[in-house]
Amino acid sequence: MVRFGQLYPAQQRIQTQIDSDLATGRPSRLIILKSRRHRVSTLIAANIFHAAIFNENRRGYIVAHDTDTSDVLFRMHRTFYDGLDDIVRPMVRLSNRKELLFENPDSESRKGSPGLKSSITVRAASSGGRRVSANQKAAGVGRGDRIDLLHASEVAFWPSGDATFVGFAQAVPDEPGTMVAIESTANGASGLFYEEWQRATSGNVDGYTPIFIPFFDHPEYRASFIARNRPEYEPKLEDMQIVEDIRGYLLIDDMPKVEKLSARLSLDEAELGLLRKHNIDWDQILWRRYCIKFKTRSADAFCAEYPSNPEEAFRSTGTPRFDNSKLKAWIDMCPRPSQGMVECPDDWAWKEAAWEAPELKFRESSRGWLHVVDLPREDHEYVIGADAGHGIGQDRTALAIFDRTEKRFVAYARDSKMKADKLAEYMVKAGWFYNCAWLAPESNGPGLLTTHMLIQSGYPKTYFTQRYSTATQRWTDSPGFNTDQKSRNLIIDRFDIAIETDSIECPVQAILEEAMTFVMDRRKGRADHLPGSHDDLLFSAMIAQFVDGQVTIGLAKPAEERQVGWSRAGTRVPDDLELFDSESHDLEFYYM
Repeated sequence: MVRFGQLYPAQQRIQTQIDSDLATGRPSRLIILKSRRHRVSTLIAANIFHAAIFNENRRGYIVAHDTDTSDVLFRMHRTFYDGLDDIVRPMVRLSNRKELLFENPDSESRKGSPGLKSSITVRAASSGGRRVSANQKAAGVGRGDRIDLLHASEVAFWPSGDATFVGFAQAVPDEPGTMVAIESTANGASGLFYEEWQRATSGNVDGYTPIFIPFFDHPEYRASFIARNRPEYEPKLEDMQIVEDIRGYLLIDDMPKVEKLSARLSLDEAELGLLRKHNIDWDQILWRRYCIKFKTRSADAFCAEYPSNPEEAFRSTGTPRFDNSKLKAWIDMCPRPSQGMVECPDDWAWKEAAWEAPELKFRESSRGWLHVVDLPREDHEYVIGADAGHGIGQDRTALAIFDRTEKRFVAYARDSKMKADKLAEYMVKAGWFYNCAWLAPESNGPGLLTTHMLIQSGYPKTYFTQRYSTATQRWTDSPGFNTDQKSRNLIIDRFDIAIETDSIECPVQAILEEAMTFVMDRRKGRADHLPGSHDDLLFSAMIAQFVDGQVTIGLAKPAEERQVGWSRAGTRVPDDLELFDSESHDLEFYYM
């Protein structure tokens, strides 16, 4: 027990933001993604307690993820109160298990001397935020209350987090001096906390202020701190100098010397990544090794509990289907894509005349639907995979563009409000923009409409699934990529092998993030995305990568050199695209 003095670095960052909000008259709205034990809850509790004991009619609410933690947080406020000097200790009328009410306890003199009439209440989200004492009944989730300062603790672990949080958050007015502080360690890339963090970091200036706290900001997360009682963990000076030399060689990209010196300390890729991106030293790396060995038991668990960046924090806590360590390394190197739209002439009727190439151009716009890492290059071939959603804000509609020449993903589109017909339009535009790319929409569910519209448009390069029917003893063609259990496993396995063998490049962060939350679901007995996360763009990418190995090689002829005919499926196609004999192939998937 110590008096409040020097703040931890993480505490100081948060307090600076709170003070700035107060000074500018802005309601303080914070979302804090943290590694463990930075004393964040203590700081927020201190702000709520301070506001309650020095102001009248201030209501503070603290909501923990379970009952045990709510007991701990309430004891923290009682400790604050018990440690006050008599001259500033306010009167307390009610101090039951989970509430402090700063009023005159004497009913006879209360009318003339009521006290502050401020309060601090602690609840557990596991009970839906309901009041627990006999005379308070079950008002639940803060409805009907006015809350001036709300501390939502470990939100990523709240059961029924959305409903509970919305009830409390709506009780906080948008007025200066109010505060909502959402803080948590990560619990996978799904759920309320993850979605709020993504919204806060997407540039929404009117929402929550995001604050990320990496493990290396903690002054005690060092091997030398452990060495106070265990001298064998004291870092050696010569090793510390080697790490500084490595950092210098990383700056000038002298990798042979980096590899030589790294071998002396057995530095792995993750540790080299920390040296390259962050100002950490050998003392902190040794602590990280100690923590992985004796606390988290794995590097993946360490990244979730003690992250160095937000992507690590939201790393899947399940069994990843792909190599997440490699995916993370790829994420670290991803460029920021350009955002815009593919524009075409107003008189181009793509629904009926997509067989003819229009004049297209890419215009950058913050409201554009296409995110581009690489613009189309002359003599490069492309394939576009797509997964259609219902367009009602739940599942996402997505497309991924794959450079067949360099085996590299170069662009994507993703929108939960995009309907199947709009996806068909975007695929045609993106297809022609990327050198008449092959189009491979998933034909299941809403994708049936997308596929139908592509065929109706006459776009010249649409992927077909071809299968042999044992009932009719005939081969059948169906446009689009049909996903069933066999084909699903096939494209997942192909994508996994491509990652493992480095046979593809994926500088698209959005695809990689969905791949990192794609885990083995033991209950379902198959790989699937985590609850609350998505895999629509991932499946679009996997379809594109698979179809790349199935369709013809060679750029389409100019429009004036092509003749248009009809395929067996009634699709208008140019004569330079061959219909292959199914008997010459032993794969289940074929193409036009």
